Amino acid sequence: MNDMEAVRKRVLAARGEVPLDTLIANTRLVNVYTGEVYPADIGISGGFVVFAGPGRWPGPAPLQRISADGKFAVPGLIDCHVHIESSMMSPAGFAAAVLVRGTTTVVTDPHEIGNVFGIAGVRYMLDATEKLPLRVFVQVPSCVPAVPSLETAGAQFGAAEVTEMLGWDRVIGLAEVMDYVGVVQQSARMRTILEAAARKHAIISGHCPGVSGQDLAAYMVAGPTSDHESGAADELLEKLRLGMVVEGRVSSFSESMSLLGPLVKKWGAAPTNLVFCTDDIWPDDLFRYGHMDRVVREAIDNGFPPVEAIRAATLHGALRYGLTELGAVAPGKRADLLLASDLESLQVEEVWVDGQRVARHGELTVELSKVPSEIETSNSVVVRPPLSAKDLQLAARPGHARERLRVVVLEPSGLRGLAEVELPVVDGMVDLSSQSDLCWLAVVERHGRNGNRSLSLVRGLELREGAVASTVAHDSHNLVLAGRSVDDMLLAAQHLARIGGGVCCVRAGQVLASLPLPIAGLMSPLPAEEMVAKLDSLRAALATLGLHPVRGLAGVFGLALPVIPHFGVTDLGTVDVDKQIVLPVWADEG
Repeated sequence: MNDMEAVRKRVLAARGEVPLDTLIANTRLVNVYTGEVYPADIGISGGFVVFAGPGRWPGPAPLQRISADGKFAVPGLIDCHVHIESSMMSPAGFAAAVLVRGTTTVVTDPHEIGNVFGIAGVRYMLDATEKLPLRVFVQVPSCVPAVPSLETAGAQFGAAEVTEMLGWDRVIGLAEVMDYVGVVQQSARMRTILEAAARKHAIISGHCPGVSGQDLAAYMVAGPTSDHESGAADELLEKLRLGMVVEGRVSSFSESMSLLGPLVKKWGAAPTNLVFCTDDIWPDDLFRYGHMDRVVREAIDNGFPPVEAIRAATLHGALRYGLTELGAVAPGKRADLLLASDLESLQVEEVWVDGQRVARHGELTVELSKVPSEIETSNSVVVRPPLSAKDLQLAARPGHARERLRVVVLEPSGLRGLAEVELPVVDGMVDLSSQSDLCWLAVVERHGRNGNRSLSLVRGLELREGAVASTVAHDSHNLVLAGRSVDDMLLAAQHLARIGGGVCCVRAGQVLASLPLPIAGLMSPLPAEEMVAKLDSLRAALATLGLHPVRGLAGVFGLALPVIPHFGVTDLGTVDVDKQIVLPVWADEG
């Protein structure tokens, strides 16, 4: 049936001249336009809503009639910014986990897999989601890698790559522009990427933690129009007042509802430039606490009126991205909705996409299609030349019995500072055995590009013994090794190379726990339940090494990201994020 004929049939159904495909009767409709909640029947034809009350459907009997028994009818939830790879599940596994929670649409930034496989990785995310009932829209990664002068990734995107990908179906903009220093200072790379997006009239998303005043104005003038990284109420207020789209976030690492709640409570309504997202969410958080339904609950708990929280999680996201068929339960909109018995707890009981019930009582009612891909079977961990113990030891300078070194400090807030420490030299090597609060952090280029490897000191991981290794290392996803023992660090690296990536921990020459992530070293084909069991085992093993099971793992994953203030560690060494330079490990140099 062509589009014109399909529209004609829906018009006839709305007029009652042909039967509805489905009538969901006796709902309490949450109207995100007016903020009202009222009794309504919902008529569906050809995957679209053609009647939405108020009151009962006055037309003929439908082909299928279902009673909602007074449950609230809520538009399908929209996640405005998420990295599917951070769920550690394949796109199909992620879809299975979030659909049952009422999320029907996500806008994903596949820069994690883009940093590993380049354009082919972005293409994989589109192909793997094409036939899923979850609506997946993609934004082109803008920062692959985040800061090219400070790190090595598996690919590098410039204006040509961005232009190509912006022409693909279901690609709806440029993803978070993280190199805010480059944007404000008008670096040639960021300027040409932003110009390429502007020529395509693309929506440009941002990432600018702590940026304010003239620098924020300059950043917005350059093109980015959103942010999800604000960590203070005054920062959020400034951005909302300036018209920047604030992506209120509840992720596995941070949340902003406690800051946004008092503002919305004061105003009585959520401003139209406030949308919701999850950004990075781990499988155990998703499985145990929810996805966008959790974000809505957190918003309500922090002072949002329930309908305002739902509005920010639905209509505002659709408006942000120009998704005119989504965001509301109303005539002419796609029939994406959820049924819940209570608005404040938003316990999702049924989920509908395109007029088909896809989940009920926390279980999928449809089968998810999986698209075979070479990316899912290829080993992305390419360490050349092979790693040796020598790479994981720091040789002292000739004639030095003691050395003073820089130390990256992982602070409780998630930010990173810098300190100095003096250590003895034993057999020509810097020795940290006397400092229980320190560990080595090695970053090993694992994309087969240049063989870079760096070694730095870190404080704040609380690792007392052994080693932890991960190929999840935002955003270039090189191989990161944190350890007190060189031998254990080497064994952990060899284990991950053999299994195709993931996370593992080692003590005294034994692998204590392993979380295999064979898809790009980032994701697993396993379902959420099995991923949670493996992650729980890993966390328990990490605790025996002294590593905090949440903060510590997040620290390992994020220390190599050179856009989080103020210092980090990449395959080039310790980096000053604000100045965008690499610092010598020796404190008396540079």
